[in-house]
Amino acid sequence: MKIFILSSAAALLLATGAAQADSTHSDNMYASILGGATFDPSLMAGGSLHDMDTGYNFGARFGYGLDNILPMPGWSAEADVFYNASGYQPSASHLASTSVMGDLVYHFNTGLPVNIYGGAGLGAVNDRVGGPIHDSSTVFGWQAIGGLEYPVSPDMSLFTEYRYQNAHDANIDALHGVGNTSNNVSVGMKFSL
Repeated sequence: MKIFILSSAAALLLATGAAQADSTHSDNMYASILGGATFDPSLMAGGSLHDMDTGYNFGARFGYGLDNILPMPGWSAEADVFYNASGYQPSASHLASTSVMGDLVYHFNTGLPVNIYGGAGLGAVNDRVGGPIHDSSTVFGWQAIGGLEYPVSPDMSLFTEYRYQNAHDANIDALHGVGNTSNNVSVGMKFSL
Protein backbone atom coordinates (compact mmCIF):
# COMPACT_ATOMS: atom_id res chain seq x y z
CA MET A 1 0.00 0.00 0.00
CA LYS A 2 2.85 2.42 0.87
CA ILE A 3 4.52 1.78 -2.49
CA PHE A 4 1.21 2.36 -4.32
CA ILE A 5 0.62 5.69 -2.54
CA LEU A 6 4.16 6.95 -3.05
CA SER A 7 4.20 5.88 -6.70
CA SER A 8 0.84 7.60 -7.23
CA ALA A 9 2.23 10.84 -5.79
CA ALA A 10 5.29 10.55 -8.05
CA ALA A 11 3.06 9.91 -11.07
CA LEU A 12 1.02 13.02 -10.23
CA LEU A 13 4.18 15.15 -10.11
CA LEU A 14 5.46 13.70 -13.38
CA ALA A 15 2.11 14.18 -15.09
CA THR A 16 1.87 17.82 -14.04
CA GLY A 17 5.45 18.40 -15.16
CA ALA A 18 4.78 16.79 -18.55
CA ALA A 19 1.58 18.79 -18.97
CA GLN A 20 3.50 21.97 -18.15
CA ALA A 21 6.10 21.16 -20.79
CA ASP A 22 3.34 20.96 -23.41
CA SER A 23 1.54 24.06 -22.18
CA THR A 24 2.08 27.63 -23.29
CA HIS A 25 0.69 28.91 -19.96
CA SER A 26 3.59 29.39 -17.55
CA ASP A 27 1.30 30.66 -14.77
CA ASN A 28 -0.30 27.25 -14.17
CA MET A 29 2.41 26.08 -11.78
CA TYR A 30 2.72 27.31 -8.21
CA ALA A 31 4.38 26.49 -4.89
CA SER A 32 3.28 27.34 -1.35
CA ILE A 33 4.79 27.34 2.13
CA LEU A 34 2.66 27.42 5.28
CA GLY A 35 2.67 27.07 9.04
CA GLY A 36 0.43 27.53 12.04
CA ALA A 37 -1.29 25.87 14.98
CA THR A 38 -2.71 22.36 15.45
CA PHE A 39 -5.86 22.43 17.58
CA ASP A 40 -7.74 19.65 19.29
CA PRO A 41 -5.67 16.76 17.97
CA SER A 42 -6.75 13.42 19.36
CA LEU A 43 -4.90 10.15 19.66
CA MET A 44 -6.95 6.93 19.76
CA ALA A 45 -4.85 4.21 21.33
CA GLY A 46 -5.77 0.98 23.06
CA GLY A 47 -9.49 1.68 22.65
CA SER A 48 -9.41 5.03 24.50
CA LEU A 49 -9.22 8.63 23.25
CA HIS A 50 -6.37 10.83 24.50
CA ASP A 51 -6.61 14.61 24.09
CA MET A 52 -3.38 16.33 23.11
CA ASP A 53 -2.18 19.88 23.77
CA THR A 54 -2.33 22.55 21.08
CA GLY A 55 0.70 22.09 18.82
CA TYR A 56 2.19 23.45 15.64
CA ASN A 57 2.34 22.63 11.94
CA PHE A 58 4.25 23.54 8.79
CA GLY A 59 4.30 22.34 5.22
CA ALA A 60 4.87 22.97 1.54
CA ARG A 61 3.05 22.11 -1.65
CA PHE A 62 3.42 22.18 -5.39
CA GLY A 63 0.37 22.73 -7.57
CA TYR A 64 -0.65 22.81 -11.19
CA GLY A 65 -3.74 24.59 -12.53
CA LEU A 66 -5.88 22.34 -14.72
CA ASP A 67 -7.65 25.11 -16.67
CA ASN A 68 -6.04 24.03 -19.96
CA ILE A 69 -6.97 20.37 -19.33
CA LEU A 70 -10.48 20.37 -17.82
CA PRO A 71 -13.52 22.01 -19.42
CA MET A 72 -14.45 23.71 -16.12
CA PRO A 73 -11.94 26.35 -14.89
CA GLY A 74 -10.74 26.67 -11.30
CA TRP A 75 -9.42 23.15 -10.59
CA SER A 76 -5.83 22.34 -9.63
CA ALA A 77 -3.88 19.21 -8.70
CA GLU A 78 -1.46 19.49 -5.78
CA ALA A 79 1.18 17.42 -4.05
CA ASP A 80 1.85 18.46 -0.46
CA VAL A 81 4.02 17.56 2.50
CA PHE A 82 2.63 18.49 5.93
CA TYR A 83 4.02 18.07 9.46
CA ASN A 84 2.24 18.58 12.77
CA ALA A 85 3.19 17.86 16.38
CA SER A 86 1.47 18.07 19.78
CA GLY A 87 2.32 17.12 23.36
CA TYR A 88 0.36 15.05 25.87
CA GLN A 89 0.12 17.17 29.04
CA PRO A 90 0.05 14.53 31.82
CA SER A 91 3.38 13.13 30.64
CA ALA A 92 6.36 13.83 28.42
CA SER A 93 4.72 11.98 25.51
CA HIS A 94 4.13 13.62 22.16
CA LEU A 95 2.41 12.82 18.89
CA ALA A 96 3.73 13.93 15.49
CA SER A 97 2.78 13.11 11.93
CA THR A 98 4.24 13.73 8.49
CA SER A 99 1.97 13.34 5.50
CA VAL A 100 2.51 13.19 1.75
CA MET A 101 -0.77 13.79 -0.09
CA GLY A 102 -2.13 14.31 -3.56
CA ASP A 103 -4.97 16.87 -3.53
CA LEU A 104 -7.68 18.04 -5.92
CA VAL A 105 -8.61 21.66 -5.15
CA TYR A 106 -11.24 24.03 -6.56
CA HIS A 107 -10.56 27.79 -6.54
CA PHE A 108 -13.70 29.97 -6.43
CA ASN A 109 -13.23 33.33 -8.12
CA THR A 110 -15.46 35.56 -6.02
CA GLY A 111 -14.83 38.72 -8.04
CA LEU A 112 -13.57 40.28 -4.78
CA PRO A 113 -9.98 40.89 -3.63
CA VAL A 114 -10.22 37.65 -1.59
CA ASN A 115 -10.83 34.29 -3.27
CA ILE A 116 -12.00 31.02 -1.68
CA TYR A 117 -10.66 27.51 -2.26
CA GLY A 118 -11.48 24.04 -1.03
CA GLY A 119 -10.53 20.46 -1.75
CA ALA A 120 -9.49 17.07 -0.45
CA GLY A 121 -6.54 14.73 -0.64
CA LEU A 122 -5.36 11.16 -0.13
CA GLY A 123 -1.95 9.80 0.70
CA ALA A 124 0.43 8.41 3.30
CA VAL A 125 0.72 9.57 6.92
CA ASN A 126 3.63 8.62 9.17
CA ASP A 127 2.43 8.76 12.81
CA ARG A 128 5.09 8.96 15.52
CA VAL A 129 4.58 8.62 19.27
CA GLY A 130 7.39 9.75 21.56
CA GLY A 131 7.84 9.29 25.29
CA PRO A 132 7.73 5.99 27.22
CA ILE A 133 6.68 4.34 23.94
CA HIS A 134 8.74 5.64 21.04
CA ASP A 135 7.94 4.28 17.58
CA SER A 136 6.25 5.14 14.29
CA SER A 137 4.07 3.63 11.58
CA THR A 138 2.98 4.76 8.10
CA VAL A 139 -0.69 4.35 7.16
CA PHE A 140 -3.22 5.57 4.61
CA GLY A 141 -4.77 8.96 5.38
CA TRP A 142 -6.98 11.67 3.98
CA GLN A 143 -7.54 15.39 4.44
CA ALA A 144 -10.01 18.19 3.69
CA ILE A 145 -8.73 21.72 3.04
CA GLY A 146 -10.45 25.10 2.77
CA GLY A 147 -9.10 28.62 2.77
CA LEU A 148 -9.03 32.26 1.77
CA GLU A 149 -6.43 33.64 -0.66
CA TYR A 150 -5.46 37.29 -1.15
CA PRO A 151 -3.31 38.17 -4.22
CA VAL A 152 -0.71 40.83 -3.32
CA SER A 153 1.04 40.81 -6.71
CA PRO A 154 0.68 38.98 -10.05
CA ASP A 155 3.11 36.30 -8.80
CA MET A 156 2.34 36.02 -5.07
CA SER A 157 -0.66 35.51 -2.78
CA LEU A 158 -1.13 35.31 0.97
CA PHE A 159 -3.55 32.74 2.35
CA THR A 160 -5.03 31.29 5.50
CA GLU A 161 -6.49 27.80 5.56
CA TYR A 162 -8.07 25.11 7.69
CA ARG A 163 -7.01 21.48 7.24
CA TYR A 164 -8.67 18.44 8.82
CA GLN A 165 -6.43 15.41 8.62
CA ASN A 166 -7.29 11.82 9.52
CA ALA A 167 -5.13 8.67 9.70
CA HIS A 168 -6.13 5.40 11.34
CA ASP A 169 -5.06 1.91 12.23
CA ALA A 170 -1.35 2.40 12.77
CA ASN A 171 0.36 -0.24 14.91
CA ILE A 172 2.98 1.61 16.93
CA ASP A 173 5.00 -0.66 19.22
CA ALA A 174 2.61 -1.89 21.97
CA LEU A 175 -0.18 0.47 20.84
CA HIS A 176 -2.42 -1.24 18.28
CA GLY A 177 -5.00 0.47 16.08
CA VAL A 178 -3.66 3.97 16.73
CA GLY A 179 -5.83 6.68 15.16
CA ASN A 180 -4.62 10.24 14.64
CA THR A 181 -6.91 13.16 13.75
CA SER A 182 -5.98 16.83 13.78
CA ASN A 183 -7.48 20.26 13.12
CA ASN A 184 -4.92 22.65 11.66
CA VAL A 185 -5.05 26.39 10.97
CA SER A 186 -2.18 27.75 8.88
CA VAL A 187 -1.10 30.92 7.10
CA GLY A 188 1.20 30.96 4.12
CA MET A 189 2.50 32.35 0.86
CA LYS A 190 1.80 31.07 -2.65
CA PHE A 191 4.22 31.79 -5.49
CA SER A 192 3.65 31.43 -9.25
CA LEU A 193 6.44 29.49 -10.95
